Amino acid sequence: MLDRHRWSEKDKNGVTRKEKLLQRQRIIEIIRDYFRREGFFEAEIPLLVSGTTPDRGIQSFAVQDKYLASSTEYHIKRMIAGGFGAVFTLTKNFREYEFDAQHNPEFTMLEWARAQASLETIEQDLIAVITTIHTTLYPSAEYLSYQGFRIPLKQNRWQEMTFQELFFTHYGIAISEAYTLDELFASLKQAVPKADAVFQREPALLLSDLLDKAVKTIGFDAPVLLKKWPAYLTSSADGSAGARWTVRTEAVVGGIEIADGFPFLRDYETQLSFFERSNAARIAAGLSAVGYDEQYLAMLKNGFCAGAGMALGVDRLCMLFTDSVNIRDILCFAWDEL
Repeated sequence: MLDRHRWSEKDKNGVTRKEKLLQRQRIIEIIRDYFRREGFFEAEIPLLVSGTTPDRGIQSFAVQDKYLASSTEYHIKRMIAGGFGAVFTLTKNFREYEFDAQHNPEFTMLEWARAQASLETIEQDLIAVITTIHTTLYPSAEYLSYQGFRIPLKQNRWQEMTFQELFFTHYGIAISEAYTLDELFASLKQAVPKADAVFQREPALLLSDLLDKAVKTIGFDAPVLLKKWPAYLTSSADGSAGARWTVRTEAVVGGIEIADGFPFLRDYETQLSFFERSNAARIAAGLSAVGYDEQYLAMLKNGFCAGAGMALGVDRLCMLFTDSVNIRDILCFAWDEL
């Protein structure tokens, strides 16, 4: 498409991409206003960093001996360890091979954390930001209108659901409190016997794929906070809920996962073990091992305070508030338009 038409072409609702981009600009202003009023420090984290996450599902862009940042989580935690009580970042992140209706290899992420805070406090930040955006943009609207659904955003309308409840409701899979990985994997394969061969070999990938499909069916009657996750799906969350479960919250609105948060993992040995297992899984899958953020690990080794944080996909949030189904509609330039 020619640039002379790219931003002026109207969608099915008669709204142009230019109009959506102007709305996006306003949303970002509202986000910054909220966190500044709450006393957060906005950190400017370099885009080029020395270490990255070894998470099997995240592929970082390598640039010589460094990486383009895939998240600012570790840097926010380091600043909190250094005395900043509440920190947020609103910046570009990069993840290779992610390009579809909800993904762009370069994307905008909001991340924030509070020292000595519970995950429930962070959830209240999330709800406050989203309701503030809605009431500012649409002051007379009681519901968020998205793809024909009317979604209530008021604080008392948000629902909670456990990982177990989601899988039982969507797949009929009952995950016991004391599940073993082998038992869980057998149940997953029975529920989805024709899953991709790669997923059949790797339990975590199969579980993530099933989760992605199930999430697309919730959050239409009300936003959902999805809680209590299998521990091996999370590499940086507090495991105090038990060896099999971890304390984590994923927010879903209109079938779109928009935010993910958890209390700080504070134990150096546990975090290092997660990293090493993740890198081993990468190598077994034919992927390159990655370098860790050694400064982050050193911070954990020296002791870290309690707290919690969350990451929110700004592009996806803008999709919701502009009634868009494709991420390109709220980007100045999508990956294939450069």
